[in-house]
Amino acid sequence: MKGKVLISEPFLADPNFSRSVILITEHNAKGSFGFVLNQKTDLMANAILEELHLVNQAVYSGGPVDPQSFHCLHTYGHIQDAIYVCENVYWGGDFKQIFEQIKHGLIDPINVKFFIGYSGWGPQQLDDELTENAWLLGDLKSQDIFDSSINDQDLWKLAIRNLGGQVSLLANSPLDPNLN
Repeated sequence: MKGKVLISEPFLADPNFSRSVILITEHNAKGSFGFVLNQKTDLMANAILEELHLVNQAVYSGGPVDPQSFHCLHTYGHIQDAIYVCENVYWGGDFKQIFEQIKHGLIDPINVKFFIGYSGWGPQQLDDELTENAWLLGDLKSQDIFDSSINDQDLWKLAIRNLGGQVSLLANSPLDPNLN
């Protein structure tokens, strides 16, 4: 499941995950870990960390777990200790190296997405939620993950449409099913 995206079903009641798209960065017997890709905060990267003073882009809420933690996804496989997630997507690595390479123009911040907090599941928990149909399982291309011109709602719709078939019709469902 690593590298796949979880797409919340349209009427998921949990406000932390309503209409969310979560990239799974780790999935094993100990549990699952990922980041909500479409919950932009009002916080800017350069306001959170002095080392990112050149990065004037929004930080995303990666999920409700450990909201004081700071993470990133990026397209740079050469970063020391970066973890491969899926084609052209890496998680974390040596933050000092990332900061230095941004400062020297060797890394384009447009190919880095910063998060506070993360989404986590205990052993078997995510598998159970998938069985209960709380999530749809899909894919996103790296260019869609890092495209800042795609707003939060449209990323959810894109992920749903990428599934194809009848389920893609869910992209047009209203927030409140009573309005349908």
